[in-house]
Amino acid sequence: MLVKFLVLFNLMIILTSCSSSDNKNTLDKNETISWYKPTLDASFQWQLTGNLNKSYDVNIYDIDLFDTSIETIEELQNSGKKVICYFSAGSYENWREDASSFPNEILGKDLDGWAGEKWLDISSDLLKPIMIKRLDIASQKGCDGVEPDNVDGYSNDTGFSFTALQQREFNIFLANEAHKRGLSIGLKNDIDNISKLEPYFDFAVNEQCNYYNECENYSAFTQQNKPVFNIEYDVRYLDDDNMIKLCNINNDRNITTLIMPNNLDDAFRHDCKTFIYDKFKVGYGGASAFKFHDNKWLNSIDLMDGNFSEVQDEITDFNVSAFSTLSTYLQKSRFVVFWFTKGWQESWFSLNKIQKAMNEGKIPVFIYWYFGDDLINGFTNEKINAYKEDVLRVNNFLSQLKGEQLFILEPEFNKDIILNDSTNSTNFIDVVKDAISVFKQKDRKISICMMDTGSRGVNNTKESCGYSNCSLGDKNAWDEPTVIYDALLPYLDFISFQEMIGQFSRDDSNPGDWDNPIPKAYSDAEIGIDFLAKRIDNFAIYLKDKYKKPVFLPYITIATATWNDDNNDSEIDENELNPNGWNEKASNAYRDLNSTSLFGYATMELFDNPTHDKGGYQYFINNEYHLGIVTSDINDSQLTGNIKFKSDILDNIFKD
Repeated sequence: MLVKFLVLFNLMIILTSCSSSDNKNTLDKNETISWYKPTLDASFQWQLTGNLNKSYDVNIYDIDLFDTSIETIEELQNSGKKVICYFSAGSYENWREDASSFPNEILGKDLDGWAGEKWLDISSDLLKPIMIKRLDIASQKGCDGVEPDNVDGYSNDTGFSFTALQQREFNIFLANEAHKRGLSIGLKNDIDNISKLEPYFDFAVNEQCNYYNECENYSAFTQQNKPVFNIEYDVRYLDDDNMIKLCNINNDRNITTLIMPNNLDDAFRHDCKTFIYDKFKVGYGGASAFKFHDNKWLNSIDLMDGNFSEVQDEITDFNVSAFSTLSTYLQKSRFVVFWFTKGWQESWFSLNKIQKAMNEGKIPVFIYWYFGDDLINGFTNEKINAYKEDVLRVNNFLSQLKGEQLFILEPEFNKDIILNDSTNSTNFIDVVKDAISVFKQKDRKISICMMDTGSRGVNNTKESCGYSNCSLGDKNAWDEPTVIYDALLPYLDFISFQEMIGQFSRDDSNPGDWDNPIPKAYSDAEIGIDFLAKRIDNFAIYLKDKYKKPVFLPYITIATATWNDDNNDSEIDENELNPNGWNEKASNAYRDLNSTSLFGYATMELFDNPTHDKGGYQYFINNEYHLGIVTSDINDSQLTGNIKFKSDILDNIFKD
């Protein structure tokens, strides 16, 4: 009797264990089976209708099980992608090749809005063999995983009365059967059961958790390093500012989000991991705050928002109407640029105001110009150690921000001393690589920035430029930083370059010294000003093709003064300057600057700055004063509030 009792007792334990739907099945005999387990940072594309676009650079393609051929699946996998095969596990579709396999008694009500589709009774044992055959098809076709849809029927009007518990049992059945076949499996929606089902599923697919305020439920997956692939359909997210807000929120949640049409035909696609690169947009820079006469400051974010009531009575000759107009233009910006130079102080920046702008859909661009012109003197251990300390300081400061940021290290790095000296090249690569390891965050995209150097003459047709004339570009000069980019490319999210041009500047071949710089005036043909927009487009195309990364122009400046050395003394006399000489040239360049190979650009200076040429030896000498896109009266060499617009430059930059 005792032996019989023990046998019955053990059998009861086994049956109890097998019948519990909320305890994970172990499937001892399948312990050696492995399957693809995507990680939290995986990227994906989801397309179920239309001609399949196979060009996206993503980790995962989620495509239809029945409509996709074995050849297409193999082609995607051969290009390094994993393939997830979609099928409906909770609904009948009358166009599927196995539609005749579904008995009438398990067919329920129509799915609202989906012709030819009916809910299924997932509590019926008649359904399971059909789903097993679908999983077999997925395995036979070579799918890496499956995405069974409509597995939350219990929360819909299906025509049946199955419970959340029965739904969980069915979903666990699908997961176990998929894993038996070496298939990864994703949980589709089923919000109420997420925490109980997470242990059985390898990833989640969600539709519109933002729209329905349900995204926070997916922490059950993300906390286990399992990705959540979210799709939003509402057209509100096609608005740039709303898209940025959405993406900032979901990127912070570690939810991978696409904005797509609800028929999933690839008519449009916006990826929150790369949305910054989706559209050509503009921005402005110059300073985190602008200094006016009598040491009065106006924050750059307040200026954009039109919040200058606190300072307008203190700034000399404050032109309220002109500032209001300027704010209207700046509100069209996507990017706002901030410079971190050696010796920067936290008081220079208002993180609260930067965060406010980010929350409203703006993207800050931080340019870290620590070495700056000091690069021409090479590196010392003392310099490198000081740099590393400052890197930590900058990172600790900016880490308080939440949301997408662009971070650009060492603009103008392509100086001869770096490119032509192997020791300096190695040092530069090492210190930047170390800095990137500190600055790299999921919502901070990293770049380094080169100068546009080389020949610019319209009449210069040397073959090495690579174009019909050198005003259109100089590929020979652009090739010089290749050794730097090749070493750092795996760590960079995008490539950037700067553009600075003026009718007169220091003479490169005979620059003079600090106290006595030697200027040179160029003709329009010598400097190629009329071809600047095309040159920028060519440069962007060149960089994008060469490095296979998105391209950004973080600062551009066109110095608007001109000089004619009337008395031939090689000195810039005041009566020889025309402060507005290149206004139209600059306006035309901005008008034509709409490159399809750039994802955006920002102007370097917003206001002309009468103190910018302090010392006299900067590259553009007196023209340093005229780098802005807005000018002003000056009082004691400082700006007044009587700002004026240069030609129609603002209209041509901030196009609607």
